[in-house]
Amino acid sequence: MSEPNNASIDIGGLLTIDVASELRKLSLAQLQGPWQIPAELVRRAIRDSATTVHVTTARQRFEVTDNGRGVEVAQLQWTAVLLDVRRDNEERHRALTALESAGALALLAIAGLSPKQLKVSSVRAGVRATLTFQAGRAPWVATEADASADETHVVLTTKAIERKRAIEWLTGAVRFSRVPVLVDGKSMNAGFLDTFGPEPLHQPLRGQIAIPASGDTAHTWLLEHGLVTGHVAVPDAPCFEAAVELGSHSTELSAARLREKMEPLVPALIDQAVGHLVRLGRSAPSMPEPARVRIARLLLLTARKQLRTKAVHAVPAFRVVDADSDRCVSLSSLREAAAADGSLPALYSTQRPDRFALGSVPVLIADEGERSLLAEVLGIRFRPPEVRDNAGPLAAAWRRFVVGTGRMLAGLAEVIRHPMRPVLIDDAALHATEVSLLEAMRRHAARGRHRVVGDVRMCDGAGPVRRRPGNPPRLLLPRSNPTVIAAARALAQDSAWIYPVWLALTNGESLPPATLRGRWVAGE
Repeated sequence: MSEPNNASIDIGGLLTIDVASELRKLSLAQLQGPWQIPAELVRRAIRDSATTVHVTTARQRFEVTDNGRGVEVAQLQWTAVLLDVRRDNEERHRALTALESAGALALLAIAGLSPKQLKVSSVRAGVRATLTFQAGRAPWVATEADASADETHVVLTTKAIERKRAIEWLTGAVRFSRVPVLVDGKSMNAGFLDTFGPEPLHQPLRGQIAIPASGDTAHTWLLEHGLVTGHVAVPDAPCFEAAVELGSHSTELSAARLREKMEPLVPALIDQAVGHLVRLGRSAPSMPEPARVRIARLLLLTARKQLRTKAVHAVPAFRVVDADSDRCVSLSSLREAAAADGSLPALYSTQRPDRFALGSVPVLIADEGERSLLAEVLGIRFRPPEVRDNAGPLAAAWRRFVVGTGRMLAGLAEVIRHPMRPVLIDDAALHATEVSLLEAMRRHAARGRHRVVGDVRMCDGAGPVRRRPGNPPRLLLPRSNPTVIAAARALAQDSAWIYPVWLALTNGESLPPATLRGRWVAGE
C-alpha cells in the first residue's frame, strides 16, 4: 500500500482560482455581455432613489451621473480590493462575497472587466468617497467631508464595451423607467409605442398597461428598479402590453427569478387588462373608424374567453345605422335586436347605407372577421337589409346612370360657361349672413352620415356651385350666385331652413342628418 501524500495544499493557489472564476461568473454570466454594464450603473442609480440620470458615451469611455444616494464607502473599498491583483487572495475573496451580498453587480462587473481606468466619486450622508484606479497601479479610496447633495459620478474607460451595442441595450432597458434617463443628451424614456391610452396598474401590481394598435399576443416586460430585465408572453388573454415592476431589495438580478415572481400575478394582470379595455371601449364612438374596429375586435376576443362578461357585453363599441342615426351599441343591444328570429341586418363598411331601406331596426356595419366573432359570441346570423329601390336592380341602376350622366353633362356645361378657376374668399372678408351660411353647412357636413361634402368655402363669381376634388370633395359657393344669396337670407331669418338650403346647394346629391328633415317636416 502506498503511503498517503503528505504534501501541503496550496490554499492561496486555490483561492486565486476561486476568485478569478467567481469574478468572471458574477461579472459576465449574469449579464448578456459587457455592453450591459452602463445599464446596470443606471439601475443602481434608480434603486438608490435618483430622480435623473445622465449617461455620456465616447470611444471606450462611459460616464454615468445621477443624484441618488451615493455608493457606500465600504463598497468602493471592496471594489478597490478586487481591482488590486496584488492583494491577498483571501482578502479579495471576502471583498467579492461582500459585493455579491450587497447586490452591487455593476461594481463586480466592472472589476471583472480589468478596466484601463475607473473613477467613482460619490457623496452620501455628507461624506464624499472617491475610488481611483488606473491599470498597472494600485487603486485607492479617499474620503472627505462634503455638505453638498448626494450624487454619484462614474467614469469608466475600457476596450471591452462596444459603444454602439451598449447604447442599444441601454435604450431598450430604460424605455419604461419613470426616472428620466438621458444618453448623450437624448431622452431614452420611450414608453409604449403605437398603443391606446396607457394607464397605471393597481395593487398588487406596479407599472403601466396599454392596448396595442396591432397584434394578437399579450406581452409583459418585467422590470427591476425601472429597467427591463426580462419579458414574457401571456397566453389565454386579450392582446395588451404591460410593464410590471418587480424589483425590491430582496430580488436578485435574474430574468428567471422575475418570471417566477410574475407567475402568481398573471390572473390579476389579465383582469386589469380587461378592465382597461372596457374603459377604453366606452370612448370608442368618438374614435377614428380604424381604432374603433380594433377595440371592437379585442372586445369580441375577450367575450369569447368569457372574461368579465357582463362588463364587456355592456361596452358600446359596435357600429350600427338606422333611419335616424349612425351610432355605436353594445353586444347586449345587438343580442336584443336579433332576439326575434336570431338574425340581424348587416352591411360591410364598403357598402353605402343610403342605398338600403333603413327602418328602426339597427343595421350592423362590420367586416367578415367581426361578423364571424359576433356569430360565435352571440349565436346570431346576418342578413342584408332590403335595397331602397324595389323596382329591380337593373332598372334602378339604369335610372342612377341616366341621372348621374345628366348631372355630369350639366356640370361640364357650367365649367365651359365659367372656365376661370374661382378665387376663394377668406371668411373674415364675408358678411355676417354669409359666414352664418358657411358655418351651418360645415356643421351639418361633419354630422352627416355620408361625408359627400368635406368642407364648404365661399368664392368670387356668379357661376354654379362647384365641387372640388378631394375625399370627400370641397363645396365652393359663388358669392353672387342667386341660390347662394337666397340661402344666406333664408338662414338669417330662420335656422330651420338649413334642410332645404342643404338640398338646394348640393343639388340633392348629399343628405343632411335625418334629424334635420324630421324637424323640417314637423315645422319646428
